[in-house]
Amino acid sequence: MKISHLLCALSIALISGCSTTSQRIDASGAEFNRYTAAEKRLIRSGQIAVGFDEDQVRMALGDPSHIKPDTLSSGTRYIWEYHQLQPNYNIFNSIGISTRGGVSVGVGGTPTHSQLRKRIVFERSNQRVSDFQSFE
Repeated sequence: MKISHLLCALSIALISGCSTTSQRIDASGAEFNRYTAAEKRLIRSGQIAVGFDEDQVRMALGDPSHIKPDTLSSGTRYIWEYHQLQPNYNIFNSIGISTRGGVSVGVGGTPTHSQLRKRIVFERSNQRVSDFQSFE
């Protein structure tokens, strides 16, 4: 039973196309070298700042889990959300007693619960970060 949970978690990680900040910076090539020293420091540490463009945010954080438009009276903006899968732990309803006198309780966890970690707001007019929140 434990092997199937491990395989499920590994499959989700592979499908989601995880990449590290260093890999994303290497893939960007010369684009990263055009940024200021302060921007480079933030990106390398996986952080962002107001005024970052989409490419800078992708280098620092990777691809968002969801992108949603948000229309206000002042105009349209769009929101990038970063979610992380969290396991839902549960204790099985049965308790096993072995012939050797041991007692066991089943505990399982599957990565079915998604938790919001970051929300980034881009203004459509200039395509730059105007606000961001972290829920970590």
